[in-house]
Amino acid sequence: MRTILVTGATGRVGRPVVDGLRAAGVSVRALVRTPERAALPPDVELVQGDITDPAAVRRAADGVDAAFLLWPSFSADGAAAVVRELPRRVVYLSSLNAESGGVWGDVEQLLQDRDRTFVRPSGFAVNAQNWADDFRTADVVRVASPEAARSLIHERDIAAVAVLTLLDDHHIGRTYEITGPEALTQAEQIRTIARTVGKPMRIEALDDAAARQAMLDLGADPILADSSVKYWASLVDNPEPVTTTVAELTGRPARTFAEWAADHAAEFRVPTTAEVAQQYTAALSAGRLTEALALTAPDMVRVAPLETGGEEIEIKGTDAILDHARRQTAGIQYDAIDVLGPLVTDDHFAIRFTFHHNTTHTTKLSLCTVESGRITREEVFYYTPAHP
Repeated sequence: MRTILVTGATGRVGRPVVDGLRAAGVSVRALVRTPERAALPPDVELVQGDITDPAAVRRAADGVDAAFLLWPSFSADGAAAVVRELPRRVVYLSSLNAESGGVWGDVEQLLQDRDRTFVRPSGFAVNAQNWADDFRTADVVRVASPEAARSLIHERDIAAVAVLTLLDDHHIGRTYEITGPEALTQAEQIRTIARTVGKPMRIEALDDAAARQAMLDLGADPILADSSVKYWASLVDNPEPVTTTVAELTGRPARTFAEWAADHAAEFRVPTTAEVAQQYTAALSAGRLTEALALTAPDMVRVAPLETGGEEIEIKGTDAILDHARRQTAGIQYDAIDVLGPLVTDDHFAIRFTFHHNTTHTTKLSLCTVESGRITREEVFYYTPAHP
Protein backbone atom coordinates (compact mmCIF):
# COMPACT_ATOMS: atom_id res chain seq x y z
CA MET A 1 0.00 0.00 0.00
CA ARG A 2 1.24 3.47 -0.85
CA THR A 3 1.97 5.85 2.00
CA ILE A 4 1.55 9.58 1.53
CA LEU A 5 2.73 12.26 3.94
CA VAL A 6 0.33 15.16 4.54
CA THR A 7 1.57 18.38 6.08
CA GLY A 8 -0.97 20.81 7.49
CA ALA A 9 -3.17 17.75 8.03
CA THR A 10 -5.39 19.34 10.69
CA GLY A 11 -6.04 22.50 8.68
CA ARG A 12 -8.79 23.73 6.42
CA VAL A 13 -7.40 22.02 3.33
CA GLY A 14 -5.18 19.34 4.86
CA ARG A 15 -7.99 17.57 6.72
CA PRO A 16 -10.10 16.95 3.59
CA VAL A 17 -6.90 15.85 1.82
CA VAL A 18 -6.45 13.24 4.55
CA ASP A 19 -10.08 12.15 4.14
CA GLY A 20 -9.75 11.90 0.36
CA LEU A 21 -6.60 9.81 0.52
CA ARG A 22 -8.10 7.44 3.09
CA ALA A 23 -11.21 7.03 0.93
CA ALA A 24 -8.90 6.05 -1.94
CA GLY A 25 -7.33 3.31 0.18
CA VAL A 26 -4.02 5.07 0.72
CA SER A 27 -2.02 4.88 3.94
CA VAL A 28 -1.69 8.38 5.39
CA ARG A 29 1.05 9.78 7.60
CA ALA A 30 0.60 13.24 9.12
CA LEU A 31 3.17 15.64 10.52
CA VAL A 32 1.47 17.46 13.41
CA ARG A 33 2.73 19.75 16.16
CA THR A 34 0.47 18.40 18.92
CA PRO A 35 -0.73 14.83 18.23
CA GLU A 36 -3.11 14.87 21.19
CA ARG A 37 -5.04 17.71 19.58
CA ALA A 38 -4.93 16.43 15.99
CA ALA A 39 -8.30 14.65 16.14
CA LEU A 40 -7.41 12.62 13.04
CA PRO A 41 -8.76 9.10 12.39
CA PRO A 42 -6.95 6.34 14.30
CA ASP A 43 -5.56 4.75 11.13
CA VAL A 44 -3.59 7.93 10.33
CA GLU A 45 0.02 7.62 11.49
CA LEU A 46 1.02 10.71 13.45
CA VAL A 47 4.56 12.08 13.59
CA GLN A 48 5.13 14.88 16.07
CA GLY A 49 6.99 17.91 14.72
CA ASP A 50 6.84 21.19 12.87
CA ILE A 51 7.03 21.58 9.09
CA THR A 52 9.77 24.20 9.54
CA ASP A 53 12.02 21.65 11.33
CA PRO A 54 14.05 19.62 8.79
CA ALA A 55 14.72 16.85 11.32
CA ALA A 56 10.99 16.40 11.97
CA VAL A 57 10.27 16.36 8.24
CA ARG A 58 13.00 13.75 7.75
CA ARG A 59 11.33 11.48 10.32
CA ALA A 60 7.91 12.00 8.79
CA ALA A 61 9.07 11.47 5.21
CA ASP A 62 11.01 8.29 5.89
CA GLY A 63 9.68 5.58 3.56
CA VAL A 64 6.74 7.55 2.11
CA ASP A 65 5.93 7.54 -1.60
CA ALA A 66 4.79 11.14 -1.93
CA ALA A 67 4.05 14.25 0.10
CA PHE A 68 1.46 17.00 0.15
CA LEU A 69 3.29 20.19 1.08
CA LEU A 70 1.69 23.22 2.68
CA TRP A 71 4.37 25.77 3.59
CA PRO A 72 2.84 27.94 6.35
CA SER A 73 5.22 30.88 6.47
CA PHE A 74 5.01 34.16 4.56
CA SER A 75 8.71 33.79 3.75
CA ALA A 76 10.63 30.95 2.11
CA ASP A 77 13.41 31.26 4.71
CA GLY A 78 14.23 27.75 5.88
CA ALA A 79 12.20 26.07 3.15
CA ALA A 80 15.24 24.81 1.21
CA ALA A 81 16.38 22.63 4.11
CA VAL A 82 12.87 21.23 4.52
CA VAL A 83 12.41 20.50 0.81
CA ARG A 84 15.62 18.43 0.83
CA GLU A 85 14.00 16.05 3.35
CA LEU A 86 10.84 15.47 1.33
CA PRO A 87 10.34 12.47 -0.98
CA ARG A 88 10.92 12.94 -4.68
CA ARG A 89 7.18 13.13 -5.45
CA VAL A 90 5.61 16.33 -4.06
CA VAL A 91 2.29 18.10 -4.59
CA TYR A 92 2.68 21.67 -3.40
CA LEU A 93 -0.24 23.91 -2.43
CA SER A 94 0.87 27.17 -4.01
CA SER A 95 -1.11 30.27 -5.01
CA LEU A 96 -2.72 31.78 -8.07
CA ASN A 97 -0.23 34.64 -7.63
CA ALA A 98 2.90 32.48 -7.64
CA GLU A 99 4.05 33.90 -10.99
CA SER A 100 4.37 37.29 -9.29
CA GLY A 101 6.99 35.92 -6.93
CA GLY A 102 6.83 36.00 -3.15
CA VAL A 103 6.90 32.96 -0.93
CA TRP A 104 4.81 30.75 -3.24
CA GLY A 105 7.02 31.40 -6.24
CA ASP A 106 10.14 30.95 -4.12
CA VAL A 107 9.03 27.54 -2.84
CA GLU A 108 8.05 26.48 -6.35
CA GLN A 109 11.61 27.22 -7.46
CA LEU A 110 12.97 24.97 -4.72
CA LEU A 111 10.85 22.10 -6.05
CA GLN A 112 11.72 22.40 -9.74
CA ASP A 113 14.06 19.39 -9.69
CA ARG A 114 11.44 17.15 -8.05
CA ASP A 115 8.59 15.11 -9.49
CA ARG A 116 6.33 17.95 -8.54
CA THR A 117 2.82 19.19 -9.17
CA PHE A 118 1.84 22.76 -8.35
CA VAL A 119 -1.76 23.39 -7.28
CA ARG A 120 -2.43 27.12 -7.46
CA PRO A 121 -5.78 28.05 -5.90
CA SER A 122 -7.42 31.44 -5.85
CA GLY A 123 -8.61 32.86 -2.52
CA PHE A 124 -9.95 30.30 -0.06
CA ALA A 125 -13.69 30.62 0.50
CA VAL A 126 -13.10 29.39 4.05
CA ASN A 127 -11.34 32.67 4.88
CA ALA A 128 -14.83 34.17 5.03
CA GLN A 129 -15.00 32.56 8.46
CA ASN A 130 -13.24 35.71 9.64
CA TRP A 131 -16.65 37.38 9.45
CA ALA A 132 -18.35 34.78 11.64
CA ASP A 133 -17.98 36.76 14.89
CA ASP A 134 -19.52 39.82 13.22
CA PHE A 135 -22.52 37.74 12.15
CA ARG A 136 -22.92 36.22 15.60
CA THR A 137 -22.50 39.40 17.65
CA ALA A 138 -23.43 42.40 15.47
CA ASP A 139 -25.31 43.57 12.39
CA VAL A 140 -22.41 45.03 10.42
CA VAL A 141 -19.34 43.67 8.64
CA ARG A 142 -16.45 46.06 8.05
CA VAL A 143 -14.13 45.14 5.18
CA ALA A 144 -11.50 46.72 2.98
CA SER A 145 -12.54 47.25 -0.66
CA PRO A 146 -16.10 45.79 -0.50
CA GLU A 147 -16.21 45.79 -4.31
CA ALA A 148 -13.06 43.67 -4.66
CA ALA A 149 -14.09 40.58 -6.64
CA ARG A 150 -12.56 37.16 -5.97
CA SER A 151 -13.14 33.74 -7.55
CA LEU A 152 -13.13 32.02 -4.15
CA ILE A 153 -12.70 28.26 -4.10
CA HIS A 154 -14.21 25.74 -1.70
CA GLU A 155 -11.59 23.95 0.41
CA ARG A 156 -13.09 20.62 -0.61
CA ASP A 157 -12.36 21.40 -4.27
CA ILE A 158 -8.75 22.25 -3.44
CA ALA A 159 -8.44 18.97 -1.58
CA ALA A 160 -10.07 17.00 -4.41
CA VAL A 161 -7.53 18.31 -6.91
CA ALA A 162 -4.64 17.68 -4.50
CA VAL A 163 -5.75 14.08 -3.92
CA LEU A 164 -6.13 13.16 -7.56
CA THR A 165 -2.74 14.67 -8.41
CA LEU A 166 -1.12 12.73 -5.56
CA LEU A 167 -2.62 9.47 -6.79
CA ASP A 168 -1.79 9.75 -10.49
CA ASP A 169 1.76 10.32 -11.76
CA HIS A 170 0.28 11.67 -15.01
CA HIS A 171 0.19 15.02 -13.19
CA ILE A 172 3.94 15.18 -12.57
CA GLY A 173 5.35 18.43 -13.91
CA ARG A 174 1.93 20.06 -14.27
CA THR A 175 0.73 23.35 -12.80
CA TYR A 176 -2.98 23.74 -12.14
CA GLU A 177 -4.65 27.11 -11.53
CA ILE A 178 -7.92 26.39 -9.77
CA THR A 179 -10.72 28.76 -8.80
CA GLY A 180 -14.36 28.83 -7.93
CA PRO A 181 -16.92 29.06 -10.76
CA GLU A 182 -17.55 32.81 -10.43
CA ALA A 183 -16.01 36.04 -9.17
CA LEU A 184 -18.00 37.69 -6.38
CA THR A 185 -17.27 40.97 -4.66
CA GLN A 186 -16.73 40.89 -0.91
CA ALA A 187 -20.07 42.68 -0.55
CA GLU A 188 -21.75 39.94 -2.59
CA GLN A 189 -20.08 37.28 -0.45
CA ILE A 190 -21.41 38.88 2.73
CA ARG A 191 -24.90 39.16 1.26
CA THR A 192 -24.75 35.51 0.20
CA ILE A 193 -23.95 34.40 3.75
CA ALA A 194 -26.62 36.73 5.14
CA ARG A 195 -29.27 35.16 2.88
CA THR A 196 -28.14 31.70 3.88
CA VAL A 197 -28.33 32.29 7.64
CA GLY A 198 -31.34 34.61 7.45
CA LYS A 199 -29.70 37.62 9.08
CA PRO A 200 -29.43 40.94 7.20
CA MET A 201 -26.03 42.58 7.61
CA ARG A 202 -24.80 46.08 6.84
CA ILE A 203 -21.48 46.49 5.02
CA GLU A 204 -19.02 49.25 5.84
CA ALA A 205 -15.74 49.96 4.05
CA LEU A 206 -12.51 50.15 6.04
CA ASP A 207 -9.72 52.48 5.01
CA ASP A 208 -6.31 50.91 4.34
CA ALA A 209 -4.89 51.60 7.81
CA ALA A 210 -7.92 50.14 9.59
CA ALA A 211 -7.98 47.12 7.27
CA ARG A 212 -4.31 46.43 7.94
CA GLN A 213 -4.84 46.68 11.70
CA ALA A 214 -7.85 44.36 11.52
CA MET A 215 -5.66 41.70 9.91
CA LEU A 216 -2.94 42.19 12.50
CA ASP A 217 -5.55 41.78 15.24
CA LEU A 218 -6.44 38.41 13.69
CA GLY A 219 -2.80 37.34 13.99
CA ALA A 220 -1.68 37.99 10.42
CA ASP A 221 1.93 38.63 9.57
CA PRO A 222 2.61 42.35 8.82
CA ILE A 223 3.89 41.43 5.36
CA LEU A 224 0.67 39.56 4.61
CA ALA A 225 -1.46 42.39 6.00
CA ASP A 226 0.22 44.97 3.77
CA SER A 227 0.10 42.84 0.62
CA SER A 228 -3.51 41.77 1.23
CA VAL A 229 -4.80 45.32 1.57
CA LYS A 230 -3.07 46.31 -1.67
CA TYR A 231 -4.29 43.17 -3.42
CA TRP A 232 -7.92 43.73 -2.43
CA ALA A 233 -7.78 47.28 -3.77
CA SER A 234 -6.46 45.99 -7.09
CA LEU A 235 -9.37 43.56 -7.41
CA VAL A 236 -11.95 46.35 -7.61
CA ASP A 237 -10.97 47.06 -11.20
CA ASN A 238 -9.22 43.76 -12.00
CA PRO A 239 -11.17 40.83 -10.52
CA GLU A 240 -9.54 37.47 -10.01
CA PRO A 241 -9.80 35.20 -13.06
CA VAL A 242 -12.18 32.26 -13.26
CA THR A 243 -10.85 28.93 -14.53
CA THR A 244 -12.58 25.66 -15.40
CA THR A 245 -9.71 23.50 -14.14
CA VAL A 246 -11.62 21.93 -11.25
CA ALA A 247 -14.33 20.70 -13.63
CA GLU A 248 -11.77 19.45 -16.15
CA LEU A 249 -9.85 17.48 -13.52
CA THR A 250 -12.68 16.15 -11.34
CA GLY A 251 -15.45 15.81 -13.91
CA ARG A 252 -17.86 18.06 -12.00
CA PRO A 253 -18.26 21.84 -11.65
CA ALA A 254 -16.45 23.69 -8.91
CA ARG A 255 -18.62 24.38 -5.90
CA THR A 256 -20.16 27.85 -5.70
CA PHE A 257 -19.71 30.29 -2.84
CA ALA A 258 -23.40 29.81 -2.05
CA GLU A 259 -22.69 26.09 -1.56
CA TRP A 260 -19.79 26.97 0.71
CA ALA A 261 -22.03 29.28 2.74
CA ALA A 262 -24.62 26.51 3.13
CA ASP A 263 -21.91 24.07 4.27
CA HIS A 264 -20.66 26.51 6.90
CA ALA A 265 -23.90 28.25 7.90
CA ALA A 266 -23.75 26.98 11.48
CA GLU A 267 -20.52 28.91 12.06
CA PHE A 268 -22.30 32.21 11.38
CA ARG A 269 -25.20 31.59 13.75
CA VAL A 270 -25.15 31.72 17.53
CA PRO A 271 -25.76 28.11 18.57
CA THR A 272 -28.13 27.35 21.41
CA THR A 273 -26.89 25.96 24.71
CA ALA A 274 -28.40 22.60 23.75
CA GLU A 275 -26.51 22.57 20.42
CA VAL A 276 -23.23 23.45 22.13
CA ALA A 277 -23.83 20.79 24.76
CA GLN A 278 -24.57 18.06 22.22
CA GLN A 279 -21.55 18.93 20.04
CA TYR A 280 -19.21 19.21 23.04
CA THR A 281 -20.33 15.90 24.51
CA ALA A 282 -20.09 14.08 21.17
CA ALA A 283 -16.60 15.47 20.51
CA LEU A 284 -15.25 14.54 23.95
CA SER A 285 -16.87 11.11 23.87
CA ALA A 286 -15.13 10.36 20.56
CA GLY A 287 -11.80 11.83 21.68
CA ARG A 288 -11.99 14.71 19.20
CA LEU A 289 -10.35 17.24 21.51
CA THR A 290 -9.70 19.91 18.87
CA GLU A 291 -13.36 19.88 17.90
CA ALA A 292 -14.39 20.18 21.55
CA LEU A 293 -12.01 23.08 22.20
CA ALA A 294 -13.42 24.94 19.19
CA LEU A 295 -16.65 25.28 21.19
CA THR A 296 -14.92 27.07 24.07
CA ALA A 297 -14.08 30.73 24.51
CA PRO A 298 -10.33 31.50 24.33
CA ASP A 299 -10.43 32.83 27.89
CA MET A 300 -12.56 30.01 29.25
CA VAL A 301 -12.15 29.34 32.98
CA ARG A 302 -11.96 25.83 34.39
CA VAL A 303 -12.43 25.34 38.12
CA ALA A 304 -11.42 21.93 39.45
CA PRO A 305 -9.99 20.24 42.51
CA LEU A 306 -6.29 19.53 42.41
CA GLU A 307 -6.14 15.74 42.49
CA THR A 308 -3.23 15.79 44.93
CA GLY A 309 -4.99 16.97 48.07
CA GLY A 310 -8.40 18.19 46.93
CA GLU A 311 -7.43 21.86 46.80
CA GLU A 312 -9.53 23.81 44.29
CA ILE A 313 -7.66 25.47 41.44
CA GLU A 314 -8.75 27.83 38.69
CA ILE A 315 -7.21 27.63 35.21
CA LYS A 316 -7.83 30.25 32.54
CA GLY A 317 -7.37 29.83 28.79
CA THR A 318 -7.71 26.77 26.58
CA ASP A 319 -3.95 26.23 26.23
CA ALA A 320 -3.45 26.18 30.00
CA ILE A 321 -6.45 23.88 30.42
CA LEU A 322 -5.06 21.47 27.85
CA ASP A 323 -1.62 21.46 29.48
CA HIS A 324 -3.16 20.71 32.85
CA ALA A 325 -5.23 17.84 31.44
CA ARG A 326 -2.16 16.41 29.74
CA ARG A 327 -0.23 16.38 33.01
CA GLN A 328 -3.08 14.81 34.97
CA THR A 329 -3.59 11.95 32.49
CA ALA A 330 0.06 11.27 31.62
CA GLY A 331 0.72 7.52 31.57
CA ILE A 332 -2.92 6.59 32.22
CA GLN A 333 -4.74 4.31 29.78
CA TYR A 334 -8.45 4.01 30.55
CA ASP A 335 -10.19 0.71 29.85
CA ALA A 336 -13.53 2.39 29.12
CA ILE A 337 -15.34 5.70 29.49
CA ASP A 338 -19.08 5.94 30.16
CA VAL A 339 -20.92 9.18 29.38
CA LEU A 340 -24.24 10.44 30.75
CA GLY A 341 -25.72 13.63 29.36
CA PRO A 342 -25.74 16.34 28.51
CA LEU A 343 -28.39 17.67 30.86
CA VAL A 344 -29.33 21.18 29.69
CA THR A 345 -30.99 24.10 31.42
CA ASP A 346 -30.98 27.75 30.34
CA ASP A 347 -27.31 28.70 29.80
CA HIS A 348 -25.82 25.66 31.59
CA PHE A 349 -25.33 22.00 30.86
CA ALA A 350 -23.88 19.09 32.78
CA ILE A 351 -22.06 15.94 31.65
CA ARG A 352 -21.06 12.95 33.76
CA PHE A 353 -18.04 10.88 32.73
CA THR A 354 -17.04 7.63 34.41
CA PHE A 355 -13.46 6.54 33.71
CA HIS A 356 -12.62 2.86 34.26
CA HIS A 357 -8.98 2.03 34.98
CA ASN A 358 -8.00 -1.48 36.08
CA THR A 359 -10.27 -2.28 39.05
CA THR A 360 -11.10 1.32 39.94
CA HIS A 361 -13.29 3.94 38.41
CA THR A 362 -13.50 7.71 38.73
CA THR A 363 -16.59 9.80 38.10
CA LYS A 364 -16.23 13.35 36.81
CA LEU A 365 -19.13 15.78 36.64
CA SER A 366 -18.65 18.87 34.46
CA LEU A 367 -20.98 21.85 34.82
CA CYS A 368 -20.52 24.21 31.88
CA THR A 369 -21.70 27.78 31.33
CA VAL A 370 -22.48 28.94 27.78
CA GLU A 371 -22.45 32.56 26.65
CA SER A 372 -22.95 33.71 23.05
CA GLY A 373 -22.58 30.16 21.79
CA ARG A 374 -19.25 29.45 23.52
CA ILE A 375 -18.37 27.62 26.74
CA THR A 376 -16.96 30.25 29.10
CA ARG A 377 -16.70 28.30 32.33
CA GLU A 378 -16.42 24.67 33.41
CA GLU A 379 -16.72 23.57 37.02
CA VAL A 380 -15.47 20.04 37.58
CA PHE A 381 -16.27 17.68 40.45
CA TYR A 382 -14.60 14.28 40.98
CA TYR A 383 -15.63 11.21 42.91
CA THR A 384 -13.43 8.10 43.28
CA PRO A 385 -14.90 5.34 45.44
CA ALA A 386 -12.58 3.85 48.03
CA HIS A 387 -10.96 0.66 46.82
CA PRO A 388 -12.34 -2.30 48.81
